[in-house]
Amino acid sequence: MANPNTALFCDNIGHSNATSDLECCYLNDQNSSVCQRNFGAGSGTFSGGCNLTGNCIADCQSTEVLYSSVAQLSAYGGTGFGPIRRFATCVNIPAMAGYSSHKLLGNLASVIDPHLPQNRTNADLSGVTSAVTECLTQTCRASRNKKACINSCAPVNLLTNSTTPNIEGVNDCLHTLCHGGYDSLPYADADIIGIGVFAAYIMQCIFVVLLCFGLFGFDLYNRPRSRPSTTTEHVPSESKPSQSETEITPANAGNPPKPNDEDPSHEELFENFLVEYHKTQCYFSATLQIASLSYGIFETNMLLIFMLIPLATNGILPVVFAFVLLFRHGKSTMDVTLLTIACWFLSSLVYWILYAHIIPINSQIRSTQKQYRAYEQFMYKLSAIDACGGYSGLAVCPGNNFNLGRADIFAASHNLRVLTPIIWSFSTLCLIAAVFSKYLMWRRSRDDGHAYQAPSEVGEAGEASEDVPQGSNSPISLRSRSGSSIIYWLTTLCFLAGIGMQLSLLSIGTSLNMMNRHYWSFGQVMAITVWSPPLLGWIYDECKKILKEKFNIGDIPK
Repeated sequence: MANPNTALFCDNIGHSNATSDLECCYLNDQNSSVCQRNFGAGSGTFSGGCNLTGNCIADCQSTEVLYSSVAQLSAYGGTGFGPIRRFATCVNIPAMAGYSSHKLLGNLASVIDPHLPQNRTNADLSGVTSAVTECLTQTCRASRNKKACINSCAPVNLLTNSTTPNIEGVNDCLHTLCHGGYDSLPYADADIIGIGVFAAYIMQCIFVVLLCFGLFGFDLYNRPRSRPSTTTEHVPSESKPSQSETEITPANAGNPPKPNDEDPSHEELFENFLVEYHKTQCYFSATLQIASLSYGIFETNMLLIFMLIPLATNGILPVVFAFVLLFRHGKSTMDVTLLTIACWFLSSLVYWILYAHIIPINSQIRSTQKQYRAYEQFMYKLSAIDACGGYSGLAVCPGNNFNLGRADIFAASHNLRVLTPIIWSFSTLCLIAAVFSKYLMWRRSRDDGHAYQAPSEVGEAGEASEDVPQGSNSPISLRSRSGSSIIYWLTTLCFLAGIGMQLSLLSIGTSLNMMNRHYWSFGQVMAITVWSPPLLGWIYDECKKILKEKFNIGDIPK
């Protein structure tokens, strides 16, 4: 069997790990089909392999030239064959240069020599050899399963000497990487899709659902014990004041009785927990969106699209859902409202910047294969490393045979294209409705206040106090009308369905295997503690109340 390392040119490197399957052109058989295919008229060995300057030695030393492709830079163009053709030529350049130096090319000298400068040095050949081997070695070292390729891609197996690559070793390494699937890819940035931050995103959705059910439980518990309320936003129930507290005396005539702020009810504590949780998620989500704006999202990058769009919608749906709950229960103060709007604005800005990149894919690309190629770009961005000129070494896999699961990629892209506009539109509509309702109530409250600010025109102070319609008694109450209540609960059900959609978006990180589930670094541990302050604060307040009610221990500090 002929030795590929003595061949002039081998053109199917990486197709098979069996040396016998390599198709090579040898000097003693220049009329073979392999030689004619690669050096005959119309072959693309040099026209497509090193056509940037026509100097193959110079072109093949540049990793940026060797591994780049339109398909890696744009989701809408390119076939991905450029780096495949260049690599097939460059990996054979040292062998061709060696035979050329010894004047052994025979009839092929007229085809090969014009592309090889006569003043080439061993340093030039070492540069070419390094470009075609070092990228493969570093791609293996960056992969998530190094054990699968560490031996076949070790430098000792890829080099015959410093100026010549080992064709058998390169073939074995490239085949291992190209058929490794997800094992050949590194994990995504743990700061965005790490196990800890992923858990934090999931907890954000779960908390708002649990808070919704908790408030619903309080509503059910209080309903048999209270007559229907006419308040716009629910004023939390308080303990019934004693007669001495409500009796009007000369000292307190005209002044409403003060609630007992020292003894909030369980419902109040739970609503306060909702307020603190909502503030925490707003700061958390807004910070993520600010970081996203500085992460290169203005260029089409499928990796960033798959990673960041779910985070953008996670800063919209749970945030608006919690705000609607706050509005329902009278806790949507102006500072909370402004914070919610700011978070929604930042998240929407990031979302539409990213979504604008996939709109042309939906409208312009009709071929299923081309759509797959467009979304498949994320794997090349994920595996891009400096040793390959900032590109992916997997781009040189022959015949584009580095393929991931089509079903997973199409499912992820479908969720991005279809579910995210639904989530954004519904959340935005609900936020506008809630803010507009607050504005109407504020206007009504202000008008009512102006109408009754002169007690002498109404009568005694006590009578005026009873007749003044408060802002919370507005006719647009969510609780005072059965129709509004039905709308609220239907909206809540839609939000719960939206949370299910959002969880499916967050699962893209796991369905595309971009996350290392076992990598609990310092930052990942810190990420899951972001929800601890409001949760621990609520637990402390509840324990303090229970100790006071059950054990009469009331001197616990705040």
